[in-house]
Amino acid sequence: MQPAATTDDRTQPLFDDDFLETLEYLHIIARKILSGQMKAERRSRQKGISVEFADHRPYVPGDDFRFIDWNLFFRTENLFLKLFEEEEDLYIYLLLDCSGSVDFGVPYKFHYLRRIAAAIGYLGLAGLDRVYIVPFNATLPKGAANMLSIRGKGKVFTMLRFLEGLKPGGPTNLSNCMKTFAASKRKRGLAVVLSDFYDEAAIAGLNALRYQKFEVFAVHCVSPQEAQPELLGDLRLLDTETGRFREVTLTEGLLRRYRETFSSYCDGLEKFCRKSAIGYVRCRTDLPFQDTIIHMLRKERFLQ
Repeated sequence: MQPAATTDDRTQPLFDDDFLETLEYLHIIARKILSGQMKAERRSRQKGISVEFADHRPYVPGDDFRFIDWNLFFRTENLFLKLFEEEEDLYIYLLLDCSGSVDFGVPYKFHYLRRIAAAIGYLGLAGLDRVYIVPFNATLPKGAANMLSIRGKGKVFTMLRFLEGLKPGGPTNLSNCMKTFAASKRKRGLAVVLSDFYDEAAIAGLNALRYQKFEVFAVHCVSPQEAQPELLGDLRLLDTETGRFREVTLTEGLLRRYRETFSSYCDGLEKFCRKSAIGYVRCRTDLPFQDTIIHMLRKERFLQ
C-alpha cells in the first residue's frame, strides 16, 4: 500500500545524454575489478577444441591426428587424443519486475530498476555475453516480441529502447514467474532478479531458479518512502497493484511497527540469500545506481 498522491520524477528522461558515458565508465571499472577472471569462470564441461587441456580419450580412426598426444604414445605405445574445454558465452537473464509496486517512489523506482538492468546488460554485451531481458508481473511475457535477446556491444541502443518501452502495472507473482522460468528449457546461466520482492513466496521463486542450476543474483530495490515513511494521521492509501484504496489512521506506534516489520522482511530475505549462496544487494533509489553496480562488482563478486 502506498500514499495515494505522490510527486515523482517519472516524467524525467530514463536515459539522458550522460547515461552512455556512465555505462562506459562502469565497463572500465568492471574490467579493472575482474582483471580477466570472467572467462576463467565460464568453462563448459563439454569437451571440444580450445586452449585449456581437459582429458584424454583413445584414438579412433577418423579423429584429427593433429590432436594425438605423441608424448603419451612414446610412453605407452597407445594412441590417445587430447581433449580441451570449450569456452561458451555466459547467458545473462535479467528478470525485471514490472508490477504495479515498482510504479512508485521519489526517485522513481521503475526508472532505477531499469537503469540497473541497463548497466548489467551493458557489461554483458561489452563482454560478448548473450543478454536476455525478461519483464514480468503476475505472469511471464508470452512470445519473443515481449522479451529481448541480444549479443554484442552494438546492440546497446536496442536494449535501451526496449527498456524505455516497458510499462509497470498489475499484481506481482514473482514466485510463480520464477518457477515457470526455471522450468523452461533455457540454457543455464546467470539469472538476475530485479525487484522490490513484494511477494510473500519470493524465496520459493529464488529457490526454483537455484534448484534448476541457474546462478542467481537478487537486486532488491526499495524507495526511501518505503524504508522510512514519514506519514501520520488519517490517510487514504492506494494499493498500486490492485488499484484499491484503504482508509487508515497512522500513529507513531503503528509507524514504528511498520518500520520494524519492513526491516525484518528485508533482513530475512538477505539472510536467506547469503545462506543459499545467492548473490544479494539491497539498493535505495536515493543513491546513484552506479554506486550499486560498483558495490556488486567489488563486494558481491558479481560476474566473477
